[in-house]
Amino acid sequence: MQRLKKLIPKSLYGRFLLIITLSAFVVQLVSIYVFYYTHIDVISKHMARSVIAEMVFIKKSSNKPGYEKLLRELSEDTGIAFSLEARRRLKKNKIADSAWKKSRIYQLVDPLFDPYNRFKSELEEHKLTPYEIYENPENPTLIVVRVQSPSGIISFDVPIKKITSSSAYVFTFWMILSVVITSWISIIFFRNQIRSIRILNDAAEKFGRGQDAPDLSPSGSEEVRSLTISFIKMKERVTRQIAQRTEMLSAVSHDLRTPLTRMKLQLEMMIPSDEISDLKKDVSDMEKLVGEYLDFVRGDDREKTDLVKIKKFLQENLIDYYSKMNRNIGGEIFLSDELEIPLKKLALKRALTNLIDNAFNYGKTVELSSRISNNNLILMIDDDGPGIPATERDNVLKPFYRLDNSRNLDQKISSGGSGLGLAIVTDAVTSQGGKIKLSDSHLGGLRVMIFIPI
Repeated sequence: MQRLKKLIPKSLYGRFLLIITLSAFVVQLVSIYVFYYTHIDVISKHMARSVIAEMVFIKKSSNKPGYEKLLRELSEDTGIAFSLEARRRLKKNKIADSAWKKSRIYQLVDPLFDPYNRFKSELEEHKLTPYEIYENPENPTLIVVRVQSPSGIISFDVPIKKITSSSAYVFTFWMILSVVITSWISIIFFRNQIRSIRILNDAAEKFGRGQDAPDLSPSGSEEVRSLTISFIKMKERVTRQIAQRTEMLSAVSHDLRTPLTRMKLQLEMMIPSDEISDLKKDVSDMEKLVGEYLDFVRGDDREKTDLVKIKKFLQENLIDYYSKMNRNIGGEIFLSDELEIPLKKLALKRALTNLIDNAFNYGKTVELSSRISNNNLILMIDDDGPGIPATERDNVLKPFYRLDNSRNLDQKISSGGSGLGLAIVTDAVTSQGGKIKLSDSHLGGLRVMIFIPI
């Protein structure tokens, strides 16, 4: 059963074609069986018996005196010419039938392909054996039947139209033609129906990645139209909620930053002391935490997706950028100079910068590598820091989760971080339809792998 499931097409279009093909195949089998074993078989049997009766009469009368003239007249009237080879014998050497020809399946299929099958069975039934049948090389409308008689071999020139029916070929032609026409019409119909589903699927996939989904117009069947309308309403609700959340957070950001700014100004005007210095650090940490919270919740919803030359992007925004700060990034970029990928450039830059900053915070050697594999852009950041325990790697992807030991993927070591560093990275990557994976690095620390579909 599992092997059969593997043969079933995965796509809806492929399954529709399979349904059409199987249905047409079953109809063909039933039609052929009913047609050949009822209509054609009956007609062929009557036609063969008529010719066999004449051949039997000729065989029995060929040695009787006075019948020569009668047989010649019979031959002229029926169109069946014959000749007698006196004192000749047919070879009785027979080739043994294979096991396949003896099987029941062959017995059912053979009449469909052998137009003289009924004629042969009538020859055997009326004791016109042994016999030989072959086509007349000089006249394709005749077959030569050689039958053994007591006085020798009788050769009959039998018109093919007297033992076979042309309606079989006409039936087969129209049957195949009708299947081709109906299948073609069905394929066109299904393609039109599936086109609406594919358009909806592409829009849903882009919207799920955070990309601009095209405006849809309901089309197709009633169920597909209903599904499209539901998707449009869902998209509008989600977009409206995102806009409301962003506007609310912008107001919260202004309300929180204003008192923090006043507090900083007041602290600057006070007489310096250890307590004032500690308070300034607390205000600074609070301002950074508020910024992180807002960055996490706001995300990159307003950023549009643009085509980015990814190799140039990595070189200018990361490798050259950190080189100016005397932080050299190793690794290799196995990408074409002209490769362009639709990306949210600022979101990806923010995510990679966050990861590289943390890699430098916890290690001395950092490598950035990239390649294309299985229609995915793969970015890898390795460091030689303490790493993250395997049991904690799923947890650090969650918002507000902090590592008490080893390291915390936040840049703010002094404050312990908010637990949002890697969560912000994950959100930036998933907004582009990608995913993130943590593993051990060959440098001894942590490897962060980012997969972005292209």
